Amino acid sequence: MRRGLATALLGVVLLLAAAVLGSVALFAFALGLLLVTGGCRAAAGLGARRLAIERTVDGTEVLEGRPITFRFAVDGLRGLPVHAEVRDEDGAWRRLEGGASRRLTIERPGAHLVGPSAVRVRDDLGLFCRHGTAGDPAVVLVLPAPADVGVQPRPQGADPGGDPEPDGLQPYARGTPVGRIHWPSVARAGEWQERRVVTAPRGAPLVVVDLAGAPSEEAIDWTLRAAAGQIHGLARAGGCRVLLPGERLPIQVENVVEGWPAVHRRLAGLRGAAERAAPTAPPGAVHVRAAHAPALGESRRLPPGVVPLERSTFGDGAGRRP
Repeated sequence: MRRGLATALLGVVLLLAAAVLGSVALFAFALGLLLVTGGCRAAAGLGARRLAIERTVDGTEVLEGRPITFRFAVDGLRGLPVHAEVRDEDGAWRRLEGGASRRLTIERPGAHLVGPSAVRVRDDLGLFCRHGTAGDPAVVLVLPAPADVGVQPRPQGADPGGDPEPDGLQPYARGTPVGRIHWPSVARAGEWQERRVVTAPRGAPLVVVDLAGAPSEEAIDWTLRAAAGQIHGLARAGGCRVLLPGERLPIQVENVVEGWPAVHRRLAGLRGAAERAAPTAPPGAVHVRAAHAPALGESRRLPPGVVPLERSTFGDGAGRRP
């Protein structure tokens, strides 16, 4: 817009100079410059009224750090000396031609509201433009990238919820309950033996996700990534159980195909759950706590037009709509 106004002002100055000097050539040049400037402004205005841009989003879920693709279909500018442009995440304007597409990368887990894309119609000389927006707001669920953490395996027989079961015999020790004495051995050979008892594993390893007392948004992000790493690793190793904030019963994760995707979505939808009651972690559970997050740097910035949603129902199979 400034370039167009400056060009128009130059034409006026040259027109006055032509009148003072009596130069027909300068007068013709100044008049032509004003006509071109006026034509570009009119074309930009007409193009803005005729422009129709359809924006579609490829998918509503994406892994953290991977780009989301927006596709644009431009119509209404045929025959006009103008073109449409869209503003990228770096703030630069890019020309939209044909079935153009653009990518947007969100590097923070959670549900995010992606607003309409900023677009403009600009004449081919770049003198005038008209701004607008394209597309409806869209909710995108950014899944936390599983952190490369050491998966904590469950020691055999150490599940605190397991039931005791006999595991062979061992010499009798004074103070052993009468119920554990192996009386057939005493009767046959006069040897005092007792049943050796171990805690039998009742279920898969338990991962407890705890966002209570999170000191910052960065700590929540770290917790979601660390929990995703533990759950994904255990799912590959044979399965696990997951207890999320505000839940009373753990979720069973059989493997990376049958249970992991649903829990992954639930993790991404936990932002804003720091105020929920902290789940109880029994002894032996893998307890991932936001309150114990390591010192972290500044949170990764969100692209322009992207707003985090504090609460989401994506984990239950439906996305929150604006």
